[in-house]
Amino acid sequence: MDRSHFASVRFCMIGGSSQLKKYMLFLLVSILFIAGCQNTDEIPLQNKTPHLAVIKQAGKSNVVTLDKDYKVVKEKKIGKFLIDAQIDGQTLYLIDPGIEEPRKDLYAVNLYDLSYETLTLPYIPQKLFIHDRIAYIASSVESRNVGFHFMLVDLDTFSLIETLTVPGAVRSMIPAENGITMYVNSGGAHNYGQYAKKVQIGKAETGKYQIITMNDIPEELPPNGVVPFQDHYIAVYAGFAKGPKPKWVKRPESYTSKMKVLNPKTGSVLQEITLEETFPQSIVRKGDIAFVNHFTDLDMTGDTISVYDLKKMELKAKLQSPTPSSIALDGSNLLVSNMTQGTLSVFDTEELKQKQQVAVGEWPSKVLVVPERNKQSSLSLK
Repeated sequence: MDRSHFASVRFCMIGGSSQLKKYMLFLLVSILFIAGCQNTDEIPLQNKTPHLAVIKQAGKSNVVTLDKDYKVVKEKKIGKFLIDAQIDGQTLYLIDPGIEEPRKDLYAVNLYDLSYETLTLPYIPQKLFIHDRIAYIASSVESRNVGFHFMLVDLDTFSLIETLTVPGAVRSMIPAENGITMYVNSGGAHNYGQYAKKVQIGKAETGKYQIITMNDIPEELPPNGVVPFQDHYIAVYAGFAKGPKPKWVKRPESYTSKMKVLNPKTGSVLQEITLEETFPQSIVRKGDIAFVNHFTDLDMTGDTISVYDLKKMELKAKLQSPTPSSIALDGSNLLVSNMTQGTLSVFDTEELKQKQQVAVGEWPSKVLVVPERNKQSSLSLK
């Protein structure tokens, strides 16, 4: 092979290399341009199965998913102000009442890629509860002398199926055999009655959802949170440790920092104790043990999770966690969202010790566990 052939080959290699460099530079610039045009509200991190969802009230993103190791998988900004949320199956449902401008939105969010659909509701939403593929949504909007608006959405069709009015502001909801039972603040004799009400909403023989029963209970105020235990309900009451006391409540001390055992049929109190910590916000149960988070958004204070033995109705332990805005059970772990610290704390429910703390971003207000695909997400009645 002569020298001219080598020279020709060398020239082609040099020329080809130059063209390749130009192509690679063009490709790199194109990729950077496309990346810069992506929606900055969505921050993909890893392609892993979501195990938790954390809802936040502020920040660049307000929905965060985490994997089983409690590592962030994906973040996204959805809506304006996510006031309540619940997971059903592999879908996250959120309600958004807006901030400066009112909103009436219900979002159905795919937990794997955080894509979502929006259903515009007829009234501003305030509380959300899901049972048997029906979303029960209480509104903060009141028709004077008629009641507060209440909406039902069929999640299979993602459509509104019924609107009702209830005599007061809905405080808590729990599943029932044919729908849900909710506890309602009647607001005193000058509104809808001196006593709180226990209202059952379910499907009638006609197939239409309606109020099945509505009864006064011998309590002026309804509970913040309720869980079933054996043949009774265990309820917690935040009351008036801080802030003004409404004049129509004759016995405010009876509803301040209390845990009560309720008759599920009549709502009458079978037993009660005064909690050592104030402002119990919610309650979750694992067997005979109840966990109660103490937190108030009046001044963003609270630092305790109380652990109670329900058989003895006695305090078992106190766990420390800064501004514990919500709690959830995840197998042998108790999860706590810490509002002002922007973290998620993980406690061992047997040893009652903190195992882990994860940064999730500012103002986390709720933590939710994604059920396994072959498990039902509806709450047990027992």
